[in-house]
Amino acid sequence: MDSAVPTSSRVRLCMKDLFHQDVVEMIERETRKYEIWDILSPDDPDFERAYNMLWAAFGPEGEMERIEAIRGFLNDNSLEATETGTYCRYFLLVARDAAGNLRGVRDGSVLVNQDYDPDLCVVYLSHIYMLPDSRGTVLSYWLRIAPVELALKYLVELHALGRIQLPLPNAPAKHFGMRIDLAAEMEYFTPEQPISAQRVLFYGRGGFDVVNPAHFPYRQPDFRDPEVIRKTGNQPMPFMILVRRMGRERQATLEIEEARALMRLLYDDFACHCAPEFLENSLQIVLDRLEERAKRRDYVELLPLPTSSKDLHRFKPIFRYTVFKRHYKSAPETLSYLNSGIEEKIRQNPRFLDDELARIAAQLDARPAYVYGNRDKQFTWEGTPIPLDREPQLEDQETQEAPMHVRPARRAGDWGRVKP
Repeated sequence: MDSAVPTSSRVRLCMKDLFHQDVVEMIERETRKYEIWDILSPDDPDFERAYNMLWAAFGPEGEMERIEAIRGFLNDNSLEATETGTYCRYFLLVARDAAGNLRGVRDGSVLVNQDYDPDLCVVYLSHIYMLPDSRGTVLSYWLRIAPVELALKYLVELHALGRIQLPLPNAPAKHFGMRIDLAAEMEYFTPEQPISAQRVLFYGRGGFDVVNPAHFPYRQPDFRDPEVIRKTGNQPMPFMILVRRMGRERQATLEIEEARALMRLLYDDFACHCAPEFLENSLQIVLDRLEERAKRRDYVELLPLPTSSKDLHRFKPIFRYTVFKRHYKSAPETLSYLNSGIEEKIRQNPRFLDDELARIAAQLDARPAYVYGNRDKQFTWEGTPIPLDREPQLEDQETQEAPMHVRPARRAGDWGRVKP
């Protein structure tokens, strides 16, 4: 027998072949070993340990609220509005294993203000930390979407008290008629930090897009103690805003009014623990940019995130060096990165970013996938051509209008994207 002829081949599995109850059972088995709990009081035995895990990961960079602020959030009455009329429900979720050990922590806020937008609810995903032995498990996915359950319960409570009006109060499967936006902040991509690509891919595969920084030059406020900020100077961080508009993931644009409401809701949340003088400038920069944009268009662009080795070109519009030079060029907080040697690397090798993306692609392709989503969407058998990924060019920042288009699937086996 010819030794070159294979004697067996690995079978690929299509998710579409599973019955819906199969999917439920499969996920239930994976999830059974974990429990997710919502900490309701700073007196909870796990409160300080959960907080300390987040602080260790995010506090040294000024990206985590002080513990007294978190205690205040949990003690506040979330059924009473803030001064701006925003309802804010902070959550601190802990995932425990069967023995009661902490395996992961997630915090954030549910935000709604019907004066800003009558049917919008923003679920702000602030921080997540997974213990090393729980990374790469189903738990990280559940911690990303568990806050949606809390949001819907919160909306019902507010509606029952007459604080808000739900468009469809008897339709929980339709989110009571509310539009749910999951929002997260993230540093712009840089290949020098391996975790950077991993985080972007994680959210890209989860249905998230980036609000185009050309229209939305967002900064996360400086979360340090106000007295420290006054001594050292205000240091907001240029971050990208990721959004998953639940049930509207195909849409490639975000209405100006929704973008404006998103920004105001996030900054209402920050106002609960940050001094006003350290917020106003960053908030107004984005609101002014949106106002300028509204003179020509009624939407801002959503940039698709990469999901696999096949679409890593999506990293290019969110490359930290390019974004900082183009959209934050007068911001002093970008100087440490721009002066870190990255400019010299690019000068010496104009293909620096392309080479780095090729390296990341090789790493991703080293572990081939044997489970795929849908036979109709870009997944084919070996040897069968795959249509070229023909994504549209980004809209010119000043004059050109983006054409009507349907984008290819955000990942093979998923849906396309359309511009209304």
